[in-house]
Amino acid sequence: MNNKLLTRDVGQLPAIKRSPMSFYSLVTIYIMLILAPWALSYIEGLQIRGWYEELVTLLSISGMAMMLCQFTLLNGRVDAINSRIGVDNSMRVHNKAGEYLAILFFLHPFLIGLPRFIVAPSFALDNLWIMFTSAESATGVYAWSLLIVLVLMAIKKNKIGLSYEAWRYTHSVGFVAVIILATHHAVTVGRHGRYNLWFDVLWIVLCVVAVSVVAYVYFIRPRSVSKRPFTVVDCHKGSADDWYLTIKKDADFQFEFDAGQFVWINTSGSAFKRNEHPFSIASSPRSLPELSFVIRNLGDYTNQLGKLKTGQRVWVDGPHGVFTLNARNAQGIVLLAGGAGIGPIIGILRDLKERADSRPVRLIYGNRNMTQMMFLDELANMAKSINLVTTLVLNDAPDNFPPAGFKGHEGFMSKSVIEEAGEGFNTQNWDYYICGPQPMVKAVEASLQHLDIPQSRILYEQLGF
Repeated sequence: MNNKLLTRDVGQLPAIKRSPMSFYSLVTIYIMLILAPWALSYIEGLQIRGWYEELVTLLSISGMAMMLCQFTLLNGRVDAINSRIGVDNSMRVHNKAGEYLAILFFLHPFLIGLPRFIVAPSFALDNLWIMFTSAESATGVYAWSLLIVLVLMAIKKNKIGLSYEAWRYTHSVGFVAVIILATHHAVTVGRHGRYNLWFDVLWIVLCVVAVSVVAYVYFIRPRSVSKRPFTVVDCHKGSADDWYLTIKKDADFQFEFDAGQFVWINTSGSAFKRNEHPFSIASSPRSLPELSFVIRNLGDYTNQLGKLKTGQRVWVDGPHGVFTLNARNAQGIVLLAGGAGIGPIIGILRDLKERADSRPVRLIYGNRNMTQMMFLDELANMAKSINLVTTLVLNDAPDNFPPAGFKGHEGFMSKSVIEEAGEGFNTQNWDYYICGPQPMVKAVEASLQHLDIPQSRILYEQLGF
């Protein structure tokens, strides 16, 4: 790649907000937090009985801390936290930690019983049965069983036809029950609390905080959302598979956002019904009091969007997210959009155009076919105002590829396609914005890493939580 340096000035966008911490910084803080209770347990001065017991203690205490972090640090709906760590970083750690948490919880009783299979195998099964059926272990067994059910529901929710709303309810309510049951188990069975009351108090306080956060999201936050109603202006097909929804403020209230952010939209008829879904804003801040969204028709809820009526009241919770231009000092920008991921990307582009930004901007926009492409005329007009070059990518190219007049690539957003977009520049000091389905986001991020793009230069927003 040609490493010609850019010399033009940057700074059209004031750094009015901090960028979120990196994903790896969040992981580091998360690991420190879940290990902290285990480290604190050492100040109790309990006798260490062997490496295996200490390993089980480490896994048990850390697993409990992980579960509590799922609903506090990684909740995804607490603005004070997510504005600093980034909601996509939060959800990424939340989902991966959930997988490890499920494994730890499943193995917990078997790790405790394993030595009995080694020392006295003839009595091991009876001892394991007693452990599962004793009154002392009851709440732990209930938490263990319920967590397995919730994990299976999360894995199989699409196959069993579980709606998004039903999954959210069962996910939140079920895990609150698991937290309470597991906390009771920890303070009644755990050996540390038997000798030092403060260790039990620690778990109880953290349990109360976690449950309070869930209560805030479900019961307190909707009150503020209900005071900020919007109404539907229009909802039409923007492409063969995408809706283009526009809403506007229906009262005089404060609402500001940055291009690239997302909101939760509730069309149920009441701000207190938890029928809400996250969608990225496709308009720029100057479009207020109107907001627009690109929503891919994926079934379930999105199938019903065509039934929205002009003037119908909806509620908006947000804005959220840090997929924005704020606090960035890039000398160039690469935007990588897959499918409905063009939503926040077009919002960023509209913002850049309205600011008359002079930096080079490269858009790589992929879809399965041309019928799914949106905003092509608008993008062509933008190129007359700002330094924008658009590259289209078709996954399912027709037999007669390329179509007449098509200038783009067949396949996926490969390393070579990305490299070509920045040809002639030192793109190490550019920012890369990725938005699309999870597999696309992961593949593009891997390609950028192979191009030695610094992690701090990569921002992403994957569609769906």
